[in-house]
Amino acid sequence: MSESDTLRIRSNIHTHTTFSDGKHTPDEMAQAAIAKGFETLGISDHSFTFFDVGYCLPREREPAYREAVLALKEAYRGRLEICCGMELDRFSDPAITEGLDYFICGVHYVYANGVYHPVDNCAAATERAVREGCGGDESKYVRLYYEAVADCIALKPLYVAHLDLLTKFSTIDETSAFYRKTALETLDALLDAGMPIEVNTGAMARGAKDIPYPSFFLLRRVAERNGSVIFGSDCHDRAKLDYAFADAMELVKAAGVRRIVEYRGGALQPAEP
Repeated sequence: MSESDTLRIRSNIHTHTTFSDGKHTPDEMAQAAIAKGFETLGISDHSFTFFDVGYCLPREREPAYREAVLALKEAYRGRLEICCGMELDRFSDPAITEGLDYFICGVHYVYANGVYHPVDNCAAATERAVREGCGGDESKYVRLYYEAVADCIALKPLYVAHLDLLTKFSTIDETSAFYRKTALETLDALLDAGMPIEVNTGAMARGAKDIPYPSFFLLRRVAERNGSVIFGSDCHDRAKLDYAFADAMELVKAAGVRRIVEYRGGALQPAEP
């Protein structure tokens, strides 16, 4: 494959619309994708979660979601490849993904002490999950999170989104030996399953982080194992469809990752110059 610094990302399949918690309609996202030079756009709204309905695709709107994206696919045929996907939460019913072009999987909650604790809400929510859900044991929180990530493998998604989402608010000690061992073991399991690792700039777009997921030491492991990465902006705002992709590419290059893939034509393909 060509050197990563010669590549331009032309596909983004991790995006959200007004069907879940995005700011823009699928059509508005498609227009933005064309304006930014994308060739493939995947719509991947959040799957229904019965315990937290505020951000996800309502169950009753699932047929309308599929119909809208299918209509868009036909409307933009020849100008932009549009794919109907979903971001399946680890705790959602996987049957919801039947008939989609693809789906990715994400862990947005830690289930502890009988409660689904949100991972990406705010720093206070994370601290409360550690305190109330895990008895103040941060290692338990880390273990439960990464166990949920590993559980996604059995669901056979195209890939697992934002691998280390639990680092979003800098409340977790990423330097601890336990954290690094657990994160690396989970990453290895994803690579063993043949999945690309998502380079996700969503937290950068929201001002929560100044680097993408996953952290640099995880990208280094991807490089060591000759694994592949795939770029996703986790876009909720059409203006940020390609947010910080150039910066993220530099980080990928610095980590030594050589294999970058994209989703197009219904399959993962090597990214091209």
